[in-house]
Amino acid sequence: MTSTNNSQKEEKEHEINPKSPLEYPWSFWYIKPDKRSSWEDSLIRIMDVKHVEDFWATYNHLQIPSKLARDKSNCDYYFFKTGIRPMWEDKRNSSGGRWLLSLGRDEMKLDEIWTETLLSLIGDLFSFNSDPTPLSSFITGAVVNIRQRGHKVALWTSEARNEMIVREIGRRWKKMIQLHPQMKIQFDLHNEGGGPHQRPMYEE
Repeated sequence: MTSTNNSQKEEKEHEINPKSPLEYPWSFWYIKPDKRSSWEDSLIRIMDVKHVEDFWATYNHLQIPSKLARDKSNCDYYFFKTGIRPMWEDKRNSSGGRWLLSLGRDEMKLDEIWTETLLSLIGDLFSFNSDPTPLSSFITGAVVNIRQRGHKVALWTSEARNEMIVREIGRRWKKMIQLHPQMKIQFDLHNEGGGPHQRPMYEE
């Protein structure tokens, strides 16, 4: 079969089975902190995804967080809208904050919650038809911190001062990841450093 015929066959297959576009394009990032390099130099963009099929191809290629935890790796995965860097200094993040969930060393929950968070983002599940403005437009990305002292998952937003919007994002996230009502998430401002003694701005 000639290359021309191959090309025509691929085009025909694409027409029959087109890819499913995502509401927003997203980027996978990874970092394993290295004292010999700056944070930005250690940050690696793995892949940009625009379609459901591309998301799953990338996701299935990556090691799950619990595997990295068992390997005693201190590292982070980031999943952000393409064009937004996973750092609070980015202009889309600088006026926002993050909903933070601390999981201790529960590796099973770590995988479940990280996966459900990603699926809620690519499925645009944060937005309801009744919303005046889609809540997904205020979400910039998600982070999983894998640490031997305890793991964390966070949902980042571009908004911090509109309490109604921020709290509703937090409530919907808790529901999507099926978090027990007694487990709390807290919201911190990006521009206040997020130190261990910082008082959360909101809690759900």
